[in-house]
Amino acid sequence: MNDIIKIGQRIALGFTGTKVSAEFRRLAHEYKIGNAILFRDNLENAAQARTLCNEIQELIINETGHPAFIAIDQEGGNVVRLPADMVNVPGAMALAATTRTENVSLAAAITAAELKRIGVNLNLAPVLDINCNPDNPVIGNRSFAGTAAEAARYAVAAVKAYESTGLMCCGKHFPGHGDTAVDSHLDLPLVDRSLDELEERELIPFRAAIESGIPAIMTTHILFPQIEKERIPATMSEKILRSLLRDRLGFTGLILSDGMEMKAIKTYYGVPSGCVMALDSGCDIVFVCHEGPDMEGSLKEIYAAYNEHRFDIRSFNNSVDRILRFKEIYASYGRGTGDDTEDTAEAINNRRAQNAALMRETIITNNKGENPPRLGAKPFFAGCLAYRSTIAASKPDSALSFSKWFADKFGGSYIENSVNPDKAEIDHILSNRPQSSSIVLGTYNGHLNRGQIDLAAMLSQAAKSRSIPFIAMALRNPVDLDLYPPDAYGMVLWEYTERSFNAAVDFGIRN
Repeated sequence: MNDIIKIGQRIALGFTGTKVSAEFRRLAHEYKIGNAILFRDNLENAAQARTLCNEIQELIINETGHPAFIAIDQEGGNVVRLPADMVNVPGAMALAATTRTENVSLAAAITAAELKRIGVNLNLAPVLDINCNPDNPVIGNRSFAGTAAEAARYAVAAVKAYESTGLMCCGKHFPGHGDTAVDSHLDLPLVDRSLDELEERELIPFRAAIESGIPAIMTTHILFPQIEKERIPATMSEKILRSLLRDRLGFTGLILSDGMEMKAIKTYYGVPSGCVMALDSGCDIVFVCHEGPDMEGSLKEIYAAYNEHRFDIRSFNNSVDRILRFKEIYASYGRGTGDDTEDTAEAINNRRAQNAALMRETIITNNKGENPPRLGAKPFFAGCLAYRSTIAASKPDSALSFSKWFADKFGGSYIENSVNPDKAEIDHILSNRPQSSSIVLGTYNGHLNRGQIDLAAMLSQAAKSRSIPFIAMALRNPVDLDLYPPDAYGMVLWEYTERSFNAAVDFGIRN
């Protein structure tokens, strides 16, 4: 294998659009890129997604002589990439709320079958972080649980289920992204815990996953100053990746970076330098996900570092050998799809029915065994838009409105409040609220945006004064449920999606 193909095996790129872009084709040709990553904007339906994955494989095989890893973040819940005509399962904490590991296994099996349909062979899931900091804006209900033992128990179920299907999975974010209130998409977090403290909590799910045979682990862009004295994040730390993950925990699979354009890297180190340091410190594959100057700049810097002998050649070659070895095991997953059993109408409909039952089962309330109160003929709905805290843009997403969706479904009126309404906005909502037969509020991380909780309190008072029902629905973090007024009928839907809204209807929301 020549040097340029070796280097390309250690790189995964994303691209813009629903077809293989001209820029991706150019970079694949010039730099012999070995892997790709897909996002929601790349996928419009199952047929197009299958065609796209086949084109990626054909391109990369022709350029490198080896199949591609085609990766995707298909965690379930809030982090899904599959289009609307495919099956997106509930998220980790929602599944764990059912207390049944078999539900975690079923969700993984559904996801694996859906990815096989389109030819994706590497799922960047499950999340192995522990939800140990309620102010964490990016992990939250992407984690299975707030305790190490529970997170490990469900993680093992997911890993074993993925492995049984033949789909390669990847645990994340090593050595733990749970205990921070900073999103590494937006800044550089720090976790000030010793190795002994990490062993007692954060590392437990990772150890369990490794013992269960997990084939890949993703790094995190977080500083751990008690382990790595240099001011560099785990992704770029040999002490964390080689000494801790490889030597101490005994991990022999692939180490993958988180997205290198995240601001934790871009702002403090630069994407090109960060990629070189990550590869030199033990990452097998770095992900540069978005087209732009940093993408080709990173490729040039990686190739220059190789040609200038800045990499240890023995470690570099070992990494390439490891990648190719795992490709022999996993890269054929989903190749040639189109007539497999997973693609039959009966199989797809069965997965949809299984998923609808899962969605319904994940809903929890603060009223044990009681059905939701009736909405009546003129319900009033309020709620903010979802804002995206798991990518580098945090602005509200207008693609789906909780309050409008429910008003369209059940009639009545609605208003869209801001993510963190102040007193003036709350007063405006109360003074302009029409007469109604019930009030329904959706909150999205209200525990981090306390104006939503203040609005819940005021709407509850308004409902109480007129002796009408008040329902509050947590659309992401279940912490909100504990903050609702005691007379509210509280529900946790876990995610801000149409499928979760439909699950609420199945649960019993009705006029």
